[in-house]
Amino acid sequence: MISVSGLVVHLGGKPVVDGLSFSLAPGEFVAMAGPNGAGKSTALKAVAGVTPITSGSVRFGEADADRISRSARARTLAWLPQLRSVAWNLRAEDVVALGRFIESPAPYDRLGTADRAAVDAALVKSDAAHLAGRSVQALSGGEQARVHLARLLVSPAPSLLLDEPCASLDISHQLSLMQTLSNEAASGRAVMVVLHDLELAARYCSRVIVMDGGRKVADGPPDASLSDGVLRRVFAVQRGPSGGLVRAG
Repeated sequence: MISVSGLVVHLGGKPVVDGLSFSLAPGEFVAMAGPNGAGKSTALKAVAGVTPITSGSVRFGEADADRISRSARARTLAWLPQLRSVAWNLRAEDVVALGRFIESPAPYDRLGTADRAAVDAALVKSDAAHLAGRSVQALSGGEQARVHLARLLVSPAPSLLLDEPCASLDISHQLSLMQTLSNEAASGRAVMVVLHDLELAARYCSRVIVMDGGRKVADGPPDASLSDGVLRRVFAVQRGPSGGLVRAG
């Protein structure tokens, strides 16, 4: 269980996240949605320990996140950032093997049998098995995104945090990714994803947290969090005659 209470994060002296509280339990698949600049990515970074917290708390079970080691945090959660550059031109399977680093710090060819099998399985889950053996910098943006998804999935951590994982993916792979994450939640992992596609969030996620101006304005099942009032007030959209989202008039 991840518990966030009264989270405040300042960037450049200004509050970007202001008083955010929520919990993320095993088996949940939760989307965090909101317009640009709502504070979604900053909130996720703060939970992951990448961005300093101004005030409030993040707890993993009974442990205060500020009081556990980096290795303990890495065993608790795996984080997929929005920007995923690779400094070295590694093979795809070696990038994925980085997700096992906390337990098995070695490239793919030097991993044990069980760890190699885990890397192979993660590549299959992310529809990237055919990319094994290729240099990651020679891959397209969408192919790199699937390799990085596999790096996240191969982690032993029970909680997964993903910041806009659908970016660079075609619609088929967006649907595949969301189904994969839904399966991970069904297996007992806690999954939180920052999404801009509200229809994907409503289709796959059990809860949607809506942020606006750094604050949480809704948190609940998709039908409640993405009500007509929230859609119009926060996103400036409404449901059209066919049920799809259109700009609010």
